[in-house]
Amino acid sequence: MRVLLVHASRFAYNTVKEAIDSPPDPPSSGEFENCLVAFVTVEVGDGVEEVLRAVGDMVAQAGRLGVRCILLYPYAHLSPDIAAPSLAYSTLLSLENTLRSSWDGEVYRAPFGWYKAFEISCPGHPLAELSRSFKGGQLAFYKGLPLEEAQARGLLEGWLTQRNPWSRETLELVERLGFNGFEGRVTLWELERFIVEELNLQSRVPIERPEHVYGILGVSSLARLCSRSSNLNVLLTWGDIGESMAITSREPLEILGRLGVRVADMVRVALSEEELNVGVRGYSIVYRARRGGAVPLVYELQDRYCLGPLVSIAYAILDSGLKEADEGRTPLIHYKLAPIQVALIPVGESHVDYATTVKSMLEERGVRVTVVKEGGWGLG
Repeated sequence: MRVLLVHASRFAYNTVKEAIDSPPDPPSSGEFENCLVAFVTVEVGDGVEEVLRAVGDMVAQAGRLGVRCILLYPYAHLSPDIAAPSLAYSTLLSLENTLRSSWDGEVYRAPFGWYKAFEISCPGHPLAELSRSFKGGQLAFYKGLPLEEAQARGLLEGWLTQRNPWSRETLELVERLGFNGFEGRVTLWELERFIVEELNLQSRVPIERPEHVYGILGVSSLARLCSRSSNLNVLLTWGDIGESMAITSREPLEILGRLGVRVADMVRVALSEEELNVGVRGYSIVYRARRGGAVPLVYELQDRYCLGPLVSIAYAILDSGLKEADEGRTPLIHYKLAPIQVALIPVGESHVDYATTVKSMLEERGVRVTVVKEGGWGLG
């Protein structure tokens, strides 16, 4: 997928004539002000990874520009390797739906399959025009690798025994954001509620506590619990908030991407009956952590997907954010899951009292907020 992002002070278009037989969208016109226009070319092989990465980049750019409008504009002129119209259209729909569900601004899409005339006015500042290319990551190119081959290719740094996979910086961020305290419990509760609603989970089922979380034993233990459930679309729980796992018939990678987990950094590994220890073959989709370890987040067993534990997903979200920062990008984490949703920064000591008042007003509305004071994060 290739995308040209243009900050338009004004953009207008109208359909002229059909570019393909029986376009799936009706003719239309539109006019927009102060909008991020995304000229999108869908290429052969584009799928969920490209959609998720493109959405994250668009939302980040909209945030940098301070705009509340994104227009998706089908544009088959950025690549010589364009996808067939049917695939291009379905991918654009997925792009639109994912963007709408992960961003609270206004989202529009110009009609597909038409020649269109357009007018654009661009302010010309340094961030006004950006060219992007998104190609799939490890999940796209290494579907169902045997565990040994994944290790041999260097995709996994060993297979976690029992060591902690998270980097020192990730753990420091967990502490800095109060993730292990009250705010963290609120975040995990929001994560659980989000997944229950997204997957339409019907009930909570208490189960025995698994023996391990990481490594082959962890995969085996969690997969065994998952396989024993007689129902689909349930949440298995075994302890505190975050110690739970969703069983669903729906492929959950899109949800992980919307939450902020870097799907391109996940590897789908084929596991034998012996490794899973549940009497069937299956797959584990593991997240490659920042310092090289691997954290299982999804298990595929015949008719079901098992997503979790949720606390591992929460850590993977923060770890993904640090990777984005390493690459010079603004990290994207679903706002409902951010331990701190609003940071108030007084420009001087005389403004601290007023900032504290605003903080109390926001907290009354259920917003997690802090006042940033010089030298630290201040009041939590």
